[in-house]
Amino acid sequence: MKKNILSLILVFIILMSLSVPALAQNGDVIPIMAVIERHWSQNYVDDLASDYDIDSVFMDKSLDSHITLEDFTDLVRLAIDEDYDGIPDSVAREAVIYECARIWAEQTGKSLDQLPIIKMTLYSDQDKLDSKYMQGVYVAYMREIARGRGNGIFDPKTPATYGELATLISRTIMAIEQETGSAPQPIMAGRFETRANYDINEGKVVFGFELFSHYTHPMSLNFSSGQQFEVTITDEDGNEVYRYSDGKFFTLALVTRTINPGESLKWQDEWDMTNKDGEKVGSGNYKAVITILAIPESDEDKLDESQFTTTIEFSLQD
Repeated sequence: MKKNILSLILVFIILMSLSVPALAQNGDVIPIMAVIERHWSQNYVDDLASDYDIDSVFMDKSLDSHITLEDFTDLVRLAIDEDYDGIPDSVAREAVIYECARIWAEQTGKSLDQLPIIKMTLYSDQDKLDSKYMQGVYVAYMREIARGRGNGIFDPKTPATYGELATLISRTIMAIEQETGSAPQPIMAGRFETRANYDINEGKVVFGFELFSHYTHPMSLNFSSGQQFEVTITDEDGNEVYRYSDGKFFTLALVTRTINPGESLKWQDEWDMTNKDGEKVGSGNYKAVITILAIPESDEDKLDESQFTTTIEFSLQD
């Protein structure tokens, strides 16, 4: 009797093993498969691994574990600068991101502290950020090296993770390549962007600015006169001390200029640090508003004015 029962069980198991694949092919049975969730930063790790031998940094490390300063330094030397001799103040996100911004500035020949930034609230917990890191965090945001942890949170005091380290170093490399021209400028269809910088040289503030096209096709812009831009500078009390167009005469002919995708129109202006009375201004904080005076090709076209203006805040010292 026991043998008969065992035989029946064995036949039943064999029949089931043969029938399941057939049923699965007909869609009546859904096979159960294990799903392995990919870490959000894995693409950045893979990108680094394709170009550099990063095993010494990431081998046997959880991407959610907190980094060490030694591993930060080693990865920078492997991927960015083999002669790098810096180090973040700590593994806190604010210190690590500041150091990435400083590395970007050093690699692109810029002074981090002198870079113009537009001061605004980037994160809801920005008040927790140490002031000495503020400039670097702004620059990291502007250069898309770091954009916080989502939902408007920066979380400055939390230690950076290995996943964040891979992301930050990868994006620092991309920012360096974009600034030095070794990588194409990003294209975001359907808008212009006004970019600007400044330099203080031989008693003058020299502004360089451009209107960059994120369109994917050539775009034509009209200017109603020979004046294609305006620059106004105000002191920290809001008093206007300089206006580019003051005392100048411009032709009234309509001017049309075309910008190809990923290219820009460029201009330059100099301010000799004197106010409207011809007197040298004192030390303090100043704000330059740069506006590109483009007009639409037709009444039906509308241009978002925010695309054609930018602001630079800078300081002068005696």
